[in-house]
Amino acid sequence: MGIGLDIKEVLQDVGVQYNVLGKTSGEYLIYESNAQVTKPFIREFFLEVWLSYDTTVNAGDVLQFVETSELYMTMHHSPDIVENEIVKYDSVLYKCNVSGELLRPSGESSWGTDYNKSTNWITVSSPCYGLQVENLYGGGLEEKEEIGELDVEKHTGYFPTSYGFQVNDRYQTRSGEYYRVENVIKYRFPAVDIVVLGEDTR
Repeated sequence: MGIGLDIKEVLQDVGVQYNVLGKTSGEYLIYESNAQVTKPFIREFFLEVWLSYDTTVNAGDVLQFVETSELYMTMHHSPDIVENEIVKYDSVLYKCNVSGELLRPSGESSWGTDYNKSTNWITVSSPCYGLQVENLYGGGLEEKEEIGELDVEKHTGYFPTSYGFQVNDRYQTRSGEYYRVENVIKYRFPAVDIVVLGEDTR
């Protein structure tokens, strides 16, 4: 583990300290922002990072930078192997720009004082951190955007698979907006789902 330990020491000396939400604290990384001039959105939300050989991070984990409190999802996570030993991990992070809770219809309804029937909701997961964009097509994060020709009124979100998004769920953001889950695209990333969000008037 000589090379791995050397890299870990460098990360601790000059890197950024972060915590893995719900798991561990006090790890370090070195990051490089993407310099694609033609995709300013990628420059804003996309980071390539080095993590130590013994990191606890897995794809789908949410990291919080200690100094800035910024949150990032781990989208891609692969070992760098030298002489049959892992010396570091090369990973890709997407910046989280939304937080909220995932709600699911309980199967029961209630009547308000105005005699209107409303859906009762149960909380599936909270907090739910992710990256949400107004329209994937033409401004997204993928080089090939064949799934991206969505209606301009739709939003596209990237959320850890562990949250359990399902069609017809409601995503309620901390800012008070409501979105109906219209589609969940799995397997594009190892542990992150692409979620199509639309207006929710239920």
